[in-house]
Amino acid sequence: MTGRRGRARAARAGALVLAAGLAAACSPGDAAAQLEPAPVPAAQPEPAPAAAPRPAPVPAAAPRPAPVPAAAPRPAPVPAAASAPKPAAGQLDGATYDFERPRAPASGARQQSASTGGAAAPAVPPEQRWLGRAFVHRLAAAEPARPLPILVFLHGTNEARIEYRWMGGGQEGDVRRIAAQLMEAGQIPPVLVAAPSAVLPAAVAVARTSWPAFDLDAFLDATAERLRGVATLDRARVLVAGHSGGGCNPAGGIATAVRASTPLHAALVIDTCMDVDLALPLARTAPTTHVVVSWQTMSWARRPFVDFRRAFQRGVDAHPAAPGVLRELEHLQPTEPMPHDAMVPLVLRRWLPPLLSPDAAPSVPCVSP
Repeated sequence: MTGRRGRARAARAGALVLAAGLAAACSPGDAAAQLEPAPVPAAQPEPAPAAAPRPAPVPAAAPRPAPVPAAAPRPAPVPAAASAPKPAAGQLDGATYDFERPRAPASGARQQSASTGGAAAPAVPPEQRWLGRAFVHRLAAAEPARPLPILVFLHGTNEARIEYRWMGGGQEGDVRRIAAQLMEAGQIPPVLVAAPSAVLPAAVAVARTSWPAFDLDAFLDATAERLRGVATLDRARVLVAGHSGGGCNPAGGIATAVRASTPLHAALVIDTCMDVDLALPLARTAPTTHVVVSWQTMSWARRPFVDFRRAFQRGVDAHPAAPGVLRELEHLQPTEPMPHDAMVPLVLRRWLPPLLSPDAAPSVPCVSP
């Protein structure tokens, strides 16, 4: 009896549990609670957004080619670098004046002929004519009426027939630029720069016959006429520099320049032939004219240096210079390539400052750099 009652109670309790479970399954509030695990499917879309950004780096990587346009401007310096020499020539702070080769005698010769009532002097031979070029730096043009010193440069042989060598033509260098740098650095006072340019083979094909009978007076007259109203030459401060073939002809070039009617302030003989027959004319220059002979042996070693020195010294002993006036012989060692051409800037930078100072600083030592 008792066993049947216990089984009945258990059956009723199971029924109640089953009923409660069915009721819970049908209750709306509890159904929502039962659906809360749905975030698991919602979590499945979450990886999708996380994975979706992964392709985004592809557009982000796409800007990487952008540096190609950014790098494209880099070639711009190439044209700028390629054209650098042109602006360099334009960077000269001054003006260049060209004039025609003279076909008539120098003014001094014309005046002498007229005063003596003689016949007109013959025309200048073609081999003695030249093209002239003068450079007036901005500092030199500041006072047109103020007399300024002038540097006259004689270039060497010119088989290539290049006009205005060392004055903007050719590849050796530019005397205008050398002088401009010295002026702008305050190392020399304002100075005029001028040079004749010869292109005829008869004039500059062979070093020892170059610049035949060069007439410095005629060149100064032509330069002064071309610079009229622009600058004024101080004929008491004329410096002549002869490089290579410009100082090899004992009957021309710098050898006749030192014998001009215009007294020279200084003669710079730069790496010339060093022949004995040129030593005496240089040594016998006017007592008030500074003479500096410079040479190098790195590229031109076979020259009669000993004989030249002896002849020069004999001439100086026989015709001594005035006190404080230079008679210098110096052996230099340029460090730049092309030693023969490198001598020009080396000598000009070395000697123009002391020679153009108020007292000419004749005590400058003759020491090779």
